[in-house]
Amino acid sequence: MGLSRAERTLGLESDVAVFSPGPFAYGADVDLRAGIDQPLPVRLARRAAFFRKSIDRYDVFHFNFGQTLLQVRQMGRVIDELPLLKRLGKTVIVTFQGCDARPFSHCFCRRESCAAETAYRQPAADRALRYADRVCYLNPDLGRWLPGGQFAPYAHVDCRAIAPAPPAADNDELVIAHAPTNRAVKGTQHVIDAVDSLRAENLPVRLVLLEGITHDEVLRQTAEADLVVDQLLIGWYGGFAVEAMALGKPVLCAIDDTTNPFGAELPIVRATPATLADRIRALAADPARRRELGLASRRFAETVHDPQAIARQVLDGLVAL
Repeated sequence: MGLSRAERTLGLESDVAVFSPGPFAYGADVDLRAGIDQPLPVRLARRAAFFRKSIDRYDVFHFNFGQTLLQVRQMGRVIDELPLLKRLGKTVIVTFQGCDARPFSHCFCRRESCAAETAYRQPAADRALRYADRVCYLNPDLGRWLPGGQFAPYAHVDCRAIAPAPPAADNDELVIAHAPTNRAVKGTQHVIDAVDSLRAENLPVRLVLLEGITHDEVLRQTAEADLVVDQLLIGWYGGFAVEAMALGKPVLCAIDDTTNPFGAELPIVRATPATLADRIRALAADPARRRELGLASRRFAETVHDPQAIARQVLDGLVAL
């Protein structure tokens, strides 16, 4: 939604369509009611009907998660509507998020469904690279599987709509927020273990796990935290970290600096499962450092993750702005 709304501020007509609503109530303009909870013939019919209407309405098609409206994956092959869109003179953009491009061998998810999908990821990526006018990816490591694609920062957070809530300097207890959409992928057990070890040292810290709640409630509870721990295994930060930075919170996360496009400008405190407890301990003893990191985080979110700037980057040379 963030990128679409930024495109609207640039004077474009932009709508977000989803197969079905997600669990976090991000919102959409069009719900196709064509998710996996529907029978396959129903899904395909509803997607095809929307595609027919879209041909007349839209000039630019921007697909996410490596999927298209009519994509079919069977017997190791991927078939989609990208060549047809190009023949019709449409502009096509495809954005990959993470494990929609990573092979299973490089994923931290161990789900059988993820393993079953891995055979189709590179073929889908190759089709996007062949037919799309621009391929973007949100995690820097994906560049190795998307040669010719370009990195684009997360664009879902508009700092203009979020009031900063800097960490307090005089709390009796340090509150740590962590939002595990998938505990295994996020490294949640390492976060729990680190906090438990610090509590065993009588350090007044408390972990708040933000799961099973709406996006608005995640933001509300994050605003009340002193620190945020994002993900500890992937080597890059996720959308939750951007929201925390917009709120002016210090963020701890594992960062692979060999692919980090921002270098030292990235204000995230580097932490791994082995170092997380030490990083939290140091920040617990240094309120001034927490506040400094919070201010730097907000500035970073305002500049690097500004949706309007990212919309211009994604559309540069493809659409008249």
